[in-house]
Amino acid sequence: MEDVGFKKDETPYLVFACKKCKEFSYVKTVQKTKKCLRCGRTHQVRDILNEGEEVIGMTEAVNAVKRKQNKITIPEFRSGSDFIIATQSVARTKSKVKKLEGDEGEIDYSGKFSDMVLELLQLYQKFPKYLLEIKAEDYGIPAIELQTLIRNAKKSGELIKSSIDDTYSRSKRK
Repeated sequence: MEDVGFKKDETPYLVFACKKCKEFSYVKTVQKTKKCLRCGRTHQVRDILNEGEEVIGMTEAVNAVKRKQNKITIPEFRSGSDFIIATQSVARTKSKVKKLEGDEGEIDYSGKFSDMVLELLQLYQKFPKYLLEIKAEDYGIPAIELQTLIRNAKKSGELIKSSIDDTYSRSKRK
C-alpha cells in the first residue's frame, strides 16, 4: 500500500504583470498561454519569460502575486488615517459618518456620493468603476445604493461614461 502524505510542489511558476491592465498573475512555465483574469488578454508564455519573476510552487506564486499587487495599489484609497467605527450593522469611516435621514428614516447617500465623485474628479480626469466601488466602501455607501447613484449621476450629467475604455469622467458643461 502507498503512503499518503503531502508532497512539496516543485513546479516553476512565472509571476508577471498583464501588458494591458497591469494586473499581476502567475502561470506554469510549461504552459503555452495564459489569459488575464481581469481584462481577458492572452499572453504567450515564451514572450513574457524574461519580464516576470520565477518562483517555485503555487503557494509562493500566489503570495508573490499578492505582494506585487499590494505594492501598486493607490495609497489614498486605503489610508491608515481614517479609523473605521462600527455603528449598528454598517461599518463606516469616522470622517465620513454623516447621517442624512429623510422622513421615512431612510439614509440619503446622494450628498456623500457627490462628495466622493468630486474627490475622485479632483484626483483624476478619468477613473474606472472599481475606484467608485472602493471609495463607496470608505464613504459607507452600500453597493446596492451605489448602482442607483451611478445611474442617476449618468442621467443628470454629473458623470459621463466612456464607451471606449469604460471609464468615468467629468461633465463638459461645468
